[in-house]
Amino acid sequence: MRDDYNKQPASGSEPFPVLQSKGADGQKRIEAEPDDWWEWKQSGKPPILAKAGHLLVTMGQNTSAARLMAVASDERYVGQGWMPVTGLDATQSKAAAVFLNATPGRLMAMRNPGKSLVFPFYNPAAWAAVLIPDLSDYRIIKSLAASWEATRSEVVPQFRDGYTGIRRRWDEAVCTALGWDIHDITELGELLAREPRVRGVAYGQWKA
Repeated sequence: MRDDYNKQPASGSEPFPVLQSKGADGQKRIEAEPDDWWEWKQSGKPPILAKAGHLLVTMGQNTSAARLMAVASDERYVGQGWMPVTGLDATQSKAAAVFLNATPGRLMAMRNPGKSLVFPFYNPAAWAAVLIPDLSDYRIIKSLAASWEATRSEVVPQFRDGYTGIRRRWDEAVCTALGWDIHDITELGELLAREPRVRGVAYGQWKA
């Protein structure tokens, strides 16, 4: 988008909404919320909009200060720092967003970081390696999409804030959908929250 689009609309085509910010001040809820407007430098319909998606996944973030791995919406958006995923309808996207923000999804995404462990870069190949549930199975997406609807308006704490209630609720939805043991997933969620690159301090170091 950097070469063919203006970050600050000037005299090109009609501006369109973009998910741009990330980290603590970026997306704060699991429901995608555009936070900027861009425009195509030429006239007509911006071709980038053909790649808009109901689901967007992060392309890189601070593993301690950020809040979300993925966001979804009834509307289709493009992003700068957030990569749209095409081919999914709104309900499937909501279900996928819950799974990717739950402990299993986060752990799988964190297996293939680029650049650094503290601020990983997730390119399309890294996301392609993440396994997700069968989103054509309504029995699976029902529980996950319902969890998205129930939590869509809640501000999600930063990763470093620990294994908070909303993260456990997403884990519960995943376990209900897939028949997994919530106690096992909860244990993993708590261990993940204590990881130094997530918590922001080394093991045994004091934190207020």
